[in-house]
Amino acid sequence: MLNTYVVGDVHGCFYTLKNLLSKLEKNSEIIFVGDLCDRGLYSKEVIELIIQNKYKSILGNHDEYMIMHAIESINGIDNRWFREDYMGGKQTIESYKNDIETLKRHITWLKTLPRYIMIEKYFITHGFGLPYFQRKNSISAYEGLIKNRIEDKEDWGYDWEHNWEKYDVINIFGHTDYEKVQIGNNYYGIDTGCVYGRKLTAIKLNNMKIIEENIDKRDIYLID
Repeated sequence: MLNTYVVGDVHGCFYTLKNLLSKLEKNSEIIFVGDLCDRGLYSKEVIELIIQNKYKSILGNHDEYMIMHAIESINGIDNRWFREDYMGGKQTIESYKNDIETLKRHITWLKTLPRYIMIEKYFITHGFGLPYFQRKNSISAYEGLIKNRIEDKEDWGYDWEHNWEKYDVINIFGHTDYEKVQIGNNYYGIDTGCVYGRKLTAIKLNNMKIIEENIDKRDIYLID
């Protein structure tokens, strides 16, 4: 597990990702928490970089949207992912610029991504996965592993496992963007909102060192 890093939600921010990776030790093992695509301008380039370098990734909810809706969007079939700007389907489709073969290849690859990765005591998920840890291999946990948030406890906590706060694992997750890394007794939320003009974060397993990279403005539409 020497030089293993987990990287937060990239959301198509290709240049920011390259800048962050340049700060890490060469030949490090890199694991992404998902949401590789959408909103940023370079989803195609982000996914291709990860594939070419044989990095690992969790399936994020936006990656799942891409699997479900990208081809139908190309074919002119109406769907929320493409129609509603906050989801980022338009930016994703634009990044492929009618390169349908690459799009199909990337969708095939996305379909292979797991909903969690376990490395020793580290439980890596897209959503806040701790309350689903005991049934992580169950179909009943699939939705929670990629969409759950700490902030959902009041509304959806009835579905959470009891005593998750005492589990002897460390959950590293994305999905919910924070101003800075969210640190709890047994979890780290590492989506720091790069696509919203903030930072892309990596965390090193073992010593939990945090490495951050400010957004490269080439990756997003500039907002006045």
